[in-house]
Amino acid sequence: MNIIGHTKERQYLESIVQRKNISQMYLFLGPESIGKNSVAFDFACALVGEPSFEASAEKPMPLNVRVLEPEMVVRRGVARKKTLGVLLVREELRILKTSPGTGRYTVLIVRDAHLLTQAAQNLLLKFSEEPDATAVIIFVTHDRSSLLETLCSRLEEIRFRFVGENILKKEGKEHGLMIGTDIPDFFFQLGRPGILFQAKENPKRFLKKKEQLTKLFRLSALSLRERLALAEELAVDVPSSIQLLEWFIPGLYQKAKTLSAENQAKHLLLVASIQETLFELKRADVQPRMTLEHLFLSLR
Repeated sequence: MNIIGHTKERQYLESIVQRKNISQMYLFLGPESIGKNSVAFDFACALVGEPSFEASAEKPMPLNVRVLEPEMVVRRGVARKKTLGVLLVREELRILKTSPGTGRYTVLIVRDAHLLTQAAQNLLLKFSEEPDATAVIIFVTHDRSSLLETLCSRLEEIRFRFVGENILKKEGKEHGLMIGTDIPDFFFQLGRPGILFQAKENPKRFLKKKEQLTKLFRLSALSLRERLALAEELAVDVPSSIQLLEWFIPGLYQKAKTLSAENQAKHLLLVASIQETLFELKRADVQPRMTLEHLFLSLR
């Protein structure tokens, strides 16, 4: 299993499996690309009695584990993730209640749970009011504010944090993740193991992201034409652009530490502008190219 760090959280999950003190619903909350989904899958495998599960062509998933995640769609040349609506959730709940299998539990992992519609969340809330001793749902998200408070109140929340640089370097070696041309030292400072695994599993795609991130850090030196070209390039894939900007922010904080007080203030204003842009990009009705152009052209 590709998991780095989160020792305390994993030990806690292991202990509740051993004690058989299982809640019906969990919320795995924390920044993106830090390993929440991997820990959720590992936990689910333990719950259904397959703690050492290894995926294969014949059996890509444990019998009693299902994953619900948003579909990626392309409209007018822009890639976005669809919301998770009532019909999808209702079908998963039906399977969750009826699936037989050999394990004690059946588990549904809801990835990007912040994309659940309000109606879908209400359906899940109703499900939580009718306890099922064998069904477990794990919500995974970086954005708790998008979930109904009434639903959150019924979830056992487990928080995940950035993984320390030393842990990333030490445990990363066990997975073949080391500092080099493909993975610069800077990426180990971001505390996101998911970035390193992306570099290993899809070097070509990661190289493009690395080039885009380099342009972001050189933004003040780019010409007007280069800034507009970068905005156009990033606007094509909104989820990827959101991820890239979220990688960019901690890098700015790292750089700010080496600057004078005046320049630190400028960097903090830049962070605020990026966070506002991220908020806009996550809206379904936003024009991503115009939003990114506004950000890039406003920077000095």
